Amino acid sequence: MERRALVIAVLGAGNIGRTLGKKWSQAGHELHFGVSDPAGKNAQLVHAEFGDHATVGTIEDALQKQPDVVLIALPGLVVEEVAQQYASRLDGRIIIDAANRVGEDSMHNLGHFQRHTPQAQLYRAFNSLGWENFAEPNFEGIQADLFYCGTDGTTRVTVEQLISEVGLRPVYLGGVDKAGVMDAVASLWFALVFGQKKPRHLAFKVLGI
Repeated sequence: MERRALVIAVLGAGNIGRTLGKKWSQAGHELHFGVSDPAGKNAQLVHAEFGDHATVGTIEDALQKQPDVVLIALPGLVVEEVAQQYASRLDGRIIIDAANRVGEDSMHNLGHFQRHTPQAQLYRAFNSLGWENFAEPNFEGIQADLFYCGTDGTTRVTVEQLISEVGLRPVYLGGVDKAGVMDAVASLWFALVFGQKKPRHLAFKVLGI
């Protein structure tokens, strides 16, 4: 897979956003974090953990950097408003929805992006595992898999590059219509970790492919 340096806007600077951002910064990408409170705790953590290797500001600040890729790592229930408010900035870009609308019938936000950003290349990824598995995707020599779905076009190469750079093996499930399957995988992880009290460093592996 040919790898290229990207400009990435990470919307949200919680554990998932910062953990993925670290991996991508180490891979040579340009990182810009967009947060609701640029003076808040998560923004301060970005400053402390990234130093000069990333910027942090408002969501508008991050999207003004003309990113190749936008990672949605915000609380799930605020994403619809973000998709609507920043539609002109987001449209036409690769958007990766990693947010979960926990407690809702549909946990993903791809429908909102389809409505507000019809020219965007939409993907669902990084929503089905806890951040600990992005920090350490290796299990005693076994590489964890990451399921994802979305646009089956040339931009898939970029998404697979980003998944691989985290240390995970990408497993494609199909187009945007498979977002419900991605929600089910997340529900499986939740059932094991929160329902059965299994450790959060828990991931999945597909055999035979």
